[in-house]
Amino acid sequence: MNHLLRFLNLSGNAFTSNIPQSLANLTNLEALDLSQNQLSGQIPRDLGELSFLSTMNFAHNNLEGPIPRGTQFQSQNCSSFMGNPKLYGLDDICRKTHVPNPRPQEFVDVSEPEEEQVISWIAATIAYGPGVFCGLVIGHIFVSHK
Repeated sequence: MNHLLRFLNLSGNAFTSNIPQSLANLTNLEALDLSQNQLSGQIPRDLGELSFLSTMNFAHNNLEGPIPRGTQFQSQNCSSFMGNPKLYGLDDICRKTHVPNPRPQEFVDVSEPEEEQVISWIAATIAYGPGVFCGLVIGHIFVSHK
């Protein structure tokens, strides 16, 4: 009956040890989420042979070694492997979203949205007090007229 399982989410369970090779026996598996555990060792290459497996997430574990080659692995989002300091081979996967080192003047542009966000919070904080006061006054007027 293992071959009928299509979606397997084992994230956030504090699992330890290696990823079981036996997961490759789940031939109809379409999605596998092993993120947010304490798994170690290498990612089993055999998972790349599962033809239906289109979504994998190994993020935030203690995995190490190379990310296996193969369409299933190479087509994953870069974030599916993040948080594994000893895992390597992300360059090929993250290349599609990789941006070359920005020029110095671009650093200024990056900080501007954060500055605007701080100003927005200050404006919201300043407007909060008078807004509450006006709401209380209007509420008091309605209650006292009835």
